[in-house]
Amino acid sequence: MITVYADRGAEKCRLLVSGHAEEGAERDIVCAGVSALTGAMVLWAAKGGSCRRVRYQLEAGKVFLSCLGATESFDMMLAGLEAIAHRYPDHLCIRRS
Repeated sequence: MITVYADRGAEKCRLLVSGHAEEGAERDIVCAGVSALTGAMVLWAAKGGSCRRVRYQLEAGKVFLSCLGATESFDMMLAGLEAIAHRYPDHLCIRRS
């Protein structure tokens, strides 16, 4: 199971993604979708975008991002993740605070 912890305030965005999709035919679809959305968000934030005070970590099975700004981009990424979680609830769980 992939678990996404997302926290979005007025200015601050934080994201922690951990785990892997379970075995099965849908696993590759879920992993690829989550990796594409979260990886693109982290790389965009790290390259400037509209983010300030960016901290991030990308590694197998784990993604971390903390930044100020970029709330609309963060919301777009979360919308994509929520669409995947809706379609594949056995493989992706999103927790918001």
